[in-house]
Amino acid sequence: MKNNRQLKTHIDRELALLRERGLFRNLRALPEAGGKISLKGREVLNFSSNDYLNMATHPQVKAAAIEATERLGCGATASRLMAGHLELHEQLEADLARMVGTEAALVFGSGFLANIGVLTVLVGRDDEIFADRLNHASIIDGMLLSGAKWHRYRHKDMDHLESLLKKGKAGGRRIIVTDSIFSMDGDIAPLEELAALADRYESILVVDEAHAVGIMGEKGGGICRILGKQVKPDVVIGTMSKALGGYGGFVACSNSIRAFLINRARSFIFSTGLPPACLGSSRMAVSLIESTPHLGRELLKRVQVFRGSLTECGFTLPEFESQILPIFIGDNQQALNLVDLLWKKGIIVTAIRPPTVPAGTTRLRVSVTLAHRNEDLQSAAETLALHARQLEIL
Repeated sequence: MKNNRQLKTHIDRELALLRERGLFRNLRALPEAGGKISLKGREVLNFSSNDYLNMATHPQVKAAAIEATERLGCGATASRLMAGHLELHEQLEADLARMVGTEAALVFGSGFLANIGVLTVLVGRDDEIFADRLNHASIIDGMLLSGAKWHRYRHKDMDHLESLLKKGKAGGRRIIVTDSIFSMDGDIAPLEELAALADRYESILVVDEAHAVGIMGEKGGGICRILGKQVKPDVVIGTMSKALGGYGGFVACSNSIRAFLINRARSFIFSTGLPPACLGSSRMAVSLIESTPHLGRELLKRVQVFRGSLTECGFTLPEFESQILPIFIGDNQQALNLVDLLWKKGIIVTAIRPPTVPAGTTRLRVSVTLAHRNEDLQSAAETLALHARQLEIL
């Protein structure tokens, strides 16, 4: 009982500190998901959705999920090495490998599990990992779990990365790992320079294309496919939970790496296989993206329109690179105040605060989707500016 009281005191104190610093988080239930939703009888624009291509509610994608469920049931019912490996898993993996341009692919329960699986299998205690400081949390956790010695280079600073590579210990395997599109800033990694350094220093190159697959590259194959032979990562990480509108993650790689992951990746071996609905919907989303390759280009056009409207309204934004736009606020409480005002006006946007981003860089992370029409974007920009001025942020 004493230990329970101590735990409660500790938790209460920590929660009070989070509230005091403007870092407390809670869940806000929505009646549905997507870039544009209905909330209490009114249309609401959701700029916190990663359903970039509006696939989550696409009639054919939903029908494919329903068909797979009716035919195969609600779950895979076991880990894939037991009895949860369905033909539909292999079919989706063939689709994903074709899309990304690799020999093979392996589906995981999520992109988080995929990153953990790769980083804990390809290196160990005698090896090294070199990672961008702004990589996704799943990459950081994968590094910690790997047991390897790890180094974080300054964001997109190739001189710093090379200096770390030069200082690294001789022998052992090395991984250079990066996001292609950084999820909180929307900027793109210098992939050609990273590939050159990986080649020069005999390192494995792992690129997380979670926010690029489906949108950029030949038939949605990601940024690495745009760059072709200049950038051929050993491993590409992707997800079905963003542009594909569903759920799950995948690793696109060689046949030998796939076989190695099946035999060694604990986040694959000890997880139940992805359910049929997720497999069926993702296969249909891949098919639609491949047959309508203009979707990604159309999305990026709308982002440019929105960015233009925001800058005209007085916001200072980074250069356009992707569908993710950060609006920097700095102060935690001011960001939360702006979020609350926008909520009341039918605009959903999230304040991204430390430790997700570095201290002093609190921002609104705005992601555009194909559910947002140009007139929606213009109206949203004006509303954002109005309330930012009200709070003296602008």
